[in-house]
Amino acid sequence: MARVKGGFMTNYLSDLTFPAWFYIYLRGLAFRDGRQPQLLLFGDWFGVTPGRAILSILAVGVVSEVATYYWPSGVITGTFDYLDIAAYAFGLSVCYFFETYERIRNG
Repeated sequence: MARVKGGFMTNYLSDLTFPAWFYIYLRGLAFRDGRQPQLLLFGDWFGVTPGRAILSILAVGVVSEVATYYWPSGVITGTFDYLDIAAYAFGLSVCYFFETYERIRNG
């Protein structure tokens, strides 16, 4: 995606939607039975709680962005942008809010 000139679509929309989609997947919200997937290396550690899911996904995104700042022409492609981190945080916060609200509403 780094070489595709798609404007808003590749620059920010993917940063907004992919972390949110991964949160939904890790928490098991995408499955009818609510089961959480077992990741190969970490098992279900990342998706055990909503807080752990949001913090771990955000940490990976921030590390990825910081890596593009310090190694802009290395293995990692892309450019550093603070708005990418803001998009990660916003998309994850929306998922976290709705999941927490739904849990409170349903008791």
